[in-house]
Amino acid sequence: MKKQTLLLAAVLIFSASNINAQKFKYGHVDGNLVYKKMPEVQKADTIYTAYVKQLEDQIKSMQDEYNAKATDYQTNEEILSDLMKETKVDELKSLGERIQKFQVSAQEDAIKKQKEMYDPIRAKFNAALKVVAKKYGYKFIIDKNALLYFDEIDDVTKLVETELGIK
Repeated sequence: MKKQTLLLAAVLIFSASNINAQKFKYGHVDGNLVYKKMPEVQKADTIYTAYVKQLEDQIKSMQDEYNAKATDYQTNEEILSDLMKETKVDELKSLGERIQKFQVSAQEDAIKKQKEMYDPIRAKFNAALKVVAKKYGYKFIIDKNALLYFDEIDDVTKLVETELGIK
């Protein structure tokens, strides 16, 4: 009985050490480089930049209007009646609040637009990484830009670019 137990223990230890001795294949990819080469990113950058510019232009226009009204008020304050002063101050407060609300909404919209534009591209990139990992037997593919040191890790950047159809 003791011999069987010892034999079973030896087999288990050998099996466990054999599993741990498996060599995993590691790779790294320069995600930023691949990402920048994807035509979809360039198109998304153009659309997103134009969208953000529209929002910024609207905010600038509103701020210019506010500044003009504030300057007008300061210039004419002495000759305005109390009723006109109160009306202009209320108008400035209201415009200031609208600008603040618009800025918050614009920021939320920009984030939403960014997610809408870039999430499908990231998904495509990640799918290509998975295909390369399975196709070439990689257990881990790590973004090169996140590493402090790597040695004896295959660079799979060209493989991912090929999978994405980038030349």
